[in-house]
Amino acid sequence: MSFQDFQKSFNRWTAREIGFLILAAILIILVISALGVANYYLAGLLPDGGEFYLLRTGGRAFLFDRIEPYSGTVPAQVQEQVYGRSALPGEDVYILDIPFHLLIVFFSLAIPPDVLIARTVWMALTEIGLAAFIILSFRLLDRRVPIFLIVLLFLAGFTSYYAYQSFLEGSPIILLSLIFAGTLLSLRGGLDELAGALLVLSTFQWEISAPFLLLIVLRVFWERRWRVFGGSGMLLFVLGALSFFIYPGWVVRFLRAAWNSFRIGFGFSMHDALASLWPDFGSTLGWVLTAILIVLLGYEWRGSRGDRQNRLIWTVALTFTVTPLLGLRMEMDQFVPLTLPVILIVVIARERWQRFGNGIALLLLLFFFGLPWLVHIQGLPLDTPLLDDEILFLFWPVSTFIGLYWVRWWTIRPPDIWVDQLEKMKQQ
Repeated sequence: MSFQDFQKSFNRWTAREIGFLILAAILIILVISALGVANYYLAGLLPDGGEFYLLRTGGRAFLFDRIEPYSGTVPAQVQEQVYGRSALPGEDVYILDIPFHLLIVFFSLAIPPDVLIARTVWMALTEIGLAAFIILSFRLLDRRVPIFLIVLLFLAGFTSYYAYQSFLEGSPIILLSLIFAGTLLSLRGGLDELAGALLVLSTFQWEISAPFLLLIVLRVFWERRWRVFGGSGMLLFVLGALSFFIYPGWVVRFLRAAWNSFRIGFGFSMHDALASLWPDFGSTLGWVLTAILIVLLGYEWRGSRGDRQNRLIWTVALTFTVTPLLGLRMEMDQFVPLTLPVILIVVIARERWQRFGNGIALLLLLFFFGLPWLVHIQGLPLDTPLLDDEILFLFWPVSTFIGLYWVRWWTIRPPDIWVDQLEKMKQQ
């Protein structure tokens, strides 16, 4: 369409339509401005923010201070910013363990001289990222969901206890979750090169991303979609060449820092929780359960081979759910990807029991999103051998695992059992 045609079509707009567009633009500007002011205010009040400070301090150490980003200087500076002192036993020491070719992506956080402005921008990016991840989760389900339930799930997912923990820490897990969703949608839409590039960007925080990456790589092999590896190779070559050009010796130093971070192992794990419950055999039981879960994942991954998209999405949801239960130490701010399986459970449960579906959906929302906040605020009413944080660590993975198998049949193969036949006879 030429400029003259566009001008003619613009002239055909009524004054009311033009006024509506101007009003919409003003409202958008006001919302963005209000969000920026609120984030700037919160950035000065919220404690913690260790993950944000780690990314920013590591970038500034390399770009401006000429300090080795994987040295002990960076964790010491972050601890001073978060705790006002050195970390005590049991506290996170904040070791930078992101490979340098991906750390380059976060260099923009190091550029603003004012830390509050940098944190404000980072908070806005993570808020937009979480909103986009929840929206893409509905698109991945590819089911008709009523508007009221979309709104409720969106608000619940955005304000969940685990999203709050991620916002509080300034964790990049929200952007990682968005990359996961983008990868799945790219594969569904045939954008293999884009999916491959997103796989490269998802290779940090490996304790949460490794099982997902392995599943996608297996899927690519099974479907012989080699262009995915082409997209991965191109981006990896560009980022790798750039990283080695500006910092040739980063690999050995990064591996040393990653090993130190793994060895210290800050966070929670299923093995520690079981050892607290049963000191004599809890650790052994943890390894047995880990082996069982790995075998179960392998079975479900193989079952999704060549199957419909519903089966793949359910399997991805199971992978997100099982990952925190494999025994590796994780933090609760890394649970944002589990928002997808929770949404899946609520949507399928409402869809399955149409007569009571809305009530079931509301109960599930209160259970998955309300109960963690209740435990966090009020604590547990009874004395238990587990701490409140350990209960909160186990709550979403365990309950979501049970919920996924509860709706498995109706997600993968919608049933036509005798109850459904009776419903059809009544309708006739």
